[in-house]
Amino acid sequence: MDVKEIMKRPIKVDKDRKLSDAIKLMEKKGVLRLPVVNDGKLLGVLTVSKLIEKIGDPRSLDLDVSSFHISSSITKNPYTISAEDNVKKALDFFRSDYISILPVVEGEEMVGVITRRHMIPLVESKGTIGDAMTKKYSTLSWGDRVIHARKQYLEDGIRYFAVKSQSNAYIGLISVKDLLFGLYKFRKTINAKRHPETLIKEFKVEEILTKEPEMLDPNVPLETLRKQIVKKTQFAYPVSNISKDIAGFIGHHEILLNSEVRA
Repeated sequence: MDVKEIMKRPIKVDKDRKLSDAIKLMEKKGVLRLPVVNDGKLLGVLTVSKLIEKIGDPRSLDLDVSSFHISSSITKNPYTISAEDNVKKALDFFRSDYISILPVVEGEEMVGVITRRHMIPLVESKGTIGDAMTKKYSTLSWGDRVIHARKQYLEDGIRYFAVKSQSNAYIGLISVKDLLFGLYKFRKTINAKRHPETLIKEFKVEEILTKEPEMLDPNVPLETLRKQIVKKTQFAYPVSNISKDIAGFIGHHEILLNSEVRA
């Protein structure tokens, strides 16, 4: 199967638009990455990591978030793929920690886009959820600061956060989606307010968490989960251990690491 058979019409933004426009578009369309164009030609991509870095920067808290432009946060020269390439090449790309979107190009023209989510219906998964889950996550407590989670994401590559109550009970999770949209909404609320550096220290994880999502049984076949999430927009799924506590997390990336393109 070739990429041209699965690629989607790209949801894209112009480099001269504001970051706030891009974030609103991401939230509306349920995506976390956008191709960026200049005069219709692919210039780069806008990623969730660049956005979290920009809008959560304590040094810019005194600026109106609507003053930021897309051009300040572009990742230039992104990995791309041809419409004639086999989807197995795309799967190899998406197994990387850092590639979750592939603009499809012909010459200088962007003709489509594919993401990890688009690959999920095309693969067959092996093993169990427990085999595939990642144990690379961080545990946050009720009352911890969101800027602490941001720092762990940017410096340590932590994409999943378990949030526990003061009595050490699991109460929810924070994904990069929660982190991005939570930080953006916070920045909007503090625009034109005094002492924003104090306000961000009072911005706590319980304000952005996804409350009590169902934990997955690690013994369930991964293929069962793959079939269930084809049309879902959730980015992170917690996995339980024998004590019904958090054992790990799983998302599109972990599924693709343990899958092959169906014949």
